[in-house]
Amino acid sequence: MTERIASALDGLSPGGLALKRHILDRLLGSTPQSLTAAQAAQGGPRRTFASVWYALKTLQRIGVVTQADLANGIAHYRLTEGTEDVVRGFLANDEDGETRSVSPLPGLPRYQRVLKVLHDEPDQSFTVAGLCDKTRRRDVAVRRSVQELHEAGYVVRDLPDQDTPGRPQFHYRLNPEAAEHASVLLLGAVEGA
Repeated sequence: MTERIASALDGLSPGGLALKRHILDRLLGSTPQSLTAAQAAQGGPRRTFASVWYALKTLQRIGVVTQADLANGIAHYRLTEGTEDVVRGFLANDEDGETRSVSPLPGLPRYQRVLKVLHDEPDQSFTVAGLCDKTRRRDVAVRRSVQELHEAGYVVRDLPDQDTPGRPQFHYRLNPEAAEHASVLLLGAVEGA
């Protein structure tokens, strides 16, 4: 069960991720007590009540959060029993810059275009919009490619403006530990051309 939950947490969409991470951190810190939705969101990224509710429902669907009880008609939430270590691991992964082991990817041009930008400017980070400008590709294609590169460990992401309302703007950069793997993937374009 914990492996399935860990995989589901790692697969969470970037949209609302800062809020979900904050909620998990608050619930972990309050264990074994349960919190209301307002208490779980307190001190985190500014979001609407609907966003907080949606984040909690997503975490419930994954199986990491359960609705503990209804006190005076108000729902209380807590971590599902036995998931504390999985949550700690998930939160620790992002705290250290989300460094992941690198999984090999095929030398597809869509990956190579994004990696070329990041490889040429390793100290710079880019939003999806910035990568679109550099690659002259549409948002959907770049967003999908950078997400897959992130999941494979080639790219790390940061969320510098967590308190800004609205959709989070992740900033992506080349994972320094994956620079050699990225170079090999980029060389595949030259050799295969």
